Amino acid sequence: MLSLSQKKYLSSLQQKKFQLQHGVFVVEGEKIVRELLGSDMEVQGLYALSDELAALGNATQRAKAVFEVSASDMDRISHLKTPGRILAVAKRPSIGQAPLPIGAQLTLMLDSIQDPGNMGTIVRTADWFGIREVICSPSTVDIFNPKVIQSTMGSFLRVKVYYTDLPSYCAKLSPEIDLIGASLDGSNMLESRISNKSIIVIGNESAGISPELNALIRKRISIPGSMHLRGVSGAESLNASVAAGILMMWATNGFSPTH
Repeated sequence: MLSLSQKKYLSSLQQKKFQLQHGVFVVEGEKIVRELLGSDMEVQGLYALSDELAALGNATQRAKAVFEVSASDMDRISHLKTPGRILAVAKRPSIGQAPLPIGAQLTLMLDSIQDPGNMGTIVRTADWFGIREVICSPSTVDIFNPKVIQSTMGSFLRVKVYYTDLPSYCAKLSPEIDLIGASLDGSNMLESRISNKSIIVIGNESAGISPELNALIRKRISIPGSMHLRGVSGAESLNASVAAGILMMWATNGFSPTH
């Protein structure tokens, strides 16, 4: 049974300012909580219905505190429209400074991605394609936003997400790094090759890549739609997470062996 103060505390974590104040983030759902408990993240509290706690078994020992809650309590503390049966509060890790690429690797860069669903899906897709680092502008949605966490389906535990001033970061890049921007007026990706030392930049959902960052782009590519392939007009643009997924598939399968 949760006390009134505990309920108020957990409900307050629906707001980013209180998450930052307490230095924590919230994870919901059996799959993601199980992955969290299996990670090296510090789990400060685990809140679940009795059958969920029983199903977790010894994994609950990873949490500093464990609370059996009622369905009505879960309705109050959950951040989801349809509350689940388990919730965890974990310590927000220190993100650290974004590292510059070393050696052969593909990195993703996000410039002011605002939608939590897009952000989470992009991180989940990066995980699928083996991309381990995502560099974001400070205006990109917080990786520890509950909706982002939910959309990653646990991939936030495997993909490192950093926040930094992108123009300043890019100014420090080695000349051998290809900074590739997704652009409607870019070269057809199907006719392009990518080196194994590249950063793919995805811009804001409506405004695209910011002018300051765009000026530093070294190569622009586009995703051909039906208009290019069959002479049939299509939609004006793609959703940011869909575009990112297509470009990640192209990039991870198209590294040039000569670079």
